Amino acid sequence: MVVVCVAALGILGAVVPAWAGEPVNAPYVSGSLRKLGRGIANVATCPAELVRTPLLVGRRDGLIAELSVGIVQGVWMMLVRGVTGVFEVASFYAEIPKGFEPLVKPEFVWASGSWAE
Repeated sequence: MVVVCVAALGILGAVVPAWAGEPVNAPYVSGSLRKLGRGIANVATCPAELVRTPLLVGRRDGLIAELSVGIVQGVWMMLVRGVTGVFEVASFYAEIPKGFEPLVKPEFVWASGSWAE
């Protein structure tokens, strides 16, 4: 048993330095991890669009628009952000779209500084 452990450690000791010398594609890894995190965050925060979008519409067009068009747009944006988040979580390893660009703007619900600017 001791011989097997020593042999395994010897093989592992020879292989690990070979792995350590291989370059890692850092932009790909960081892009895919950002896409995964963005997808998780967008799934978790998509209901916030029910508040954010009507507030934005209300600031721009007034109370009546906030209570009508804003709510409809908020429901739509909640669905879009949630589905996009699920897609990004499921495909985080693939460079879709090119460069791991976000599919929804803003990238996060709160991305524009004040979350309802």
